Amino acid sequence: MQLLNNDDNWAKLVDPKTPLSRGKFAVIYFSHQATMLYLAVIVILAIASVMLIESWWQLAGSLALVAAIYPLVEFCLHRFVLHSRRLYRMPWTAPLWRRIHYAHHMNPNDFSVLFGAPYTTIPAVLVPTLPIGYLAFGLPGAVSAACGGFVALIIYEFFHCAAHLPVKFNSAIMQYMRRHHLLHHFHAETGNFGIVTNIVDRVIGTEYESARDVGASATVKNLGYDDEETRKYPWVAALDKAPDRR
Repeated sequence: MQLLNNDDNWAKLVDPKTPLSRGKFAVIYFSHQATMLYLAVIVILAIASVMLIESWWQLAGSLALVAAIYPLVEFCLHRFVLHSRRLYRMPWTAPLWRRIHYAHHMNPNDFSVLFGAPYTTIPAVLVPTLPIGYLAFGLPGAVSAACGGFVALIIYEFFHCAAHLPVKFNSAIMQYMRRHHLLHHFHAETGNFGIVTNIVDRVIGTEYESARDVGASATVKNLGYDDEETRKYPWVAALDKAPDRR
């Protein structure tokens, strides 16, 4: 999918072996076309929210709802959608699964698949935020909640990029979440599903703080799509052999 996707060109801006300053990281992050798209959407929705709200409590309440559900939504999407083996077992969802997570786990340093594709991230924002905002505060709440959802998406992509790109932050939280996420990629994908927050991982019991806490996973890179699964469900493997049409 070429629409709103300059990932290949953007990836050339980053050398995984060359450290980035925080300023250069910010320039690179905000130069990605997806980031610019989300910022434009946020501005439009923010203007619409201000025009629609009858009380500032509607805006504050909608944003508070988004903040409250965000940790659970992030965890559930990562754990039960991105890591779902059902997606590669159906020919019509295999390309989606390959793009949204398999390619990223196979090569976490492939920056061309570091950002989520907008055709997958936008529905992921709208599906939970619109109904919750509408049920709480009507149309103004739905628009405000969607705006908050895209702000959360911007923050999510920022933390995710910071975990993978060669930049060091002085913030203890940023350093902790970077280590938290890289353990998920390079040791065991069965835990540490949170990117921005570890709240649900800690409550559910899927968090681990060091490689000593859990055994190394044999499927940390292929997410279970091994040789046996490839023979049964060949669609992702077929895409890997074909020219990439992201």
